[in-house]
Amino acid sequence: MIKIRGGPLKVLDGLADRISAAVGAVAFSQFPQFYGQYMQRLGGHLDEARRMLDQYIKAAAALNLTLEEYIHEHLESGSSVFISSGEIMQSLVERYEALEKAYMALNDANIYNRWYVFLREVDWSIAAGTWQNFVPGVPTTTEGLVYALTGLLLGWAIYSFFKYVVSIPFSSTADPKA
Repeated sequence: MIKIRGGPLKVLDGLADRISAAVGAVAFSQFPQFYGQYMQRLGGHLDEARRMLDQYIKAAAALNLTLEEYIHEHLESGSSVFISSGEIMQSLVERYEALEKAYMALNDANIYNRWYVFLREVDWSIAAGTWQNFVPGVPTTTEGLVYALTGLLLGWAIYSFFKYVVSIPFSSTADPKA
């Protein structure tokens, strides 16, 4: 790797090194903020699905049916109108179950595996809505500090790797002492 001995290049190298680390720290420290805002939206979607599902459960109960029986009656009615409403109800049940599973998994995740659980459980349409309305914040929690330090190290490592790769063509293969 090229050793920058002095002058303006050394200053630029040091500046680029610190900027890369700072950008990594700031970017990663926003994950807990994004995660919290995502959880708020996910919870809202879950609450709304639960509210809608409760209406169908009450309608089924008024006819002395379970929700499953109510949906089955719609799907087997032979009427395209009722079949389509049965499909909508079945889709709502599946959506509710998926949202609840994701919410519980994300809620139970600890700060060290939260990013992994998030990537595994994310609903990309909710994430896109969260990103569209995302409000950055200054992390003041242990979690924010952990993610900031991770980002700092990753930003520094990426810069160091890039600097190493760029310097390969300029490195001398001959031993200068020989």
